[in-house]
Amino acid sequence: MVATSILPFVSYSSMTETVIPAAKWPTVYSSLQALKGHVQEYPGCQGFDVFVRAEGDGDVLVNCYTTWDTAGQLEVFLERGYTFERLLADIESGLGPVRSLVMEKVF
Repeated sequence: MVATSILPFVSYSSMTETVIPAAKWPTVYSSLQALKGHVQEYPGCQGFDVFVRAEGDGDVLVNCYTTWDTAGQLEVFLERGYTFERLLADIESGLGPVRSLVMEKVF
């Protein structure tokens, strides 16, 4: 369950962080492009943002954020939607998140 807001106006976000092996990056990158288009069609989705950093060994650090109008919409997405975590599992069973967070976006 997503926590109740302590602020007067917020939106609700999820963040998933992972490290993608260099050899898998082209597949993950193209899949992320398709996932962004898909998720942005969900009711209440304000945004789908991906930030990356190349590591010294060629692997790619990925932070994927989704932002939603309401806590309920985020909760439904995390329970039943096609999330970044589910995408990673579909690409390869060994891929998964390093961490995932649910947060309130203040500004």
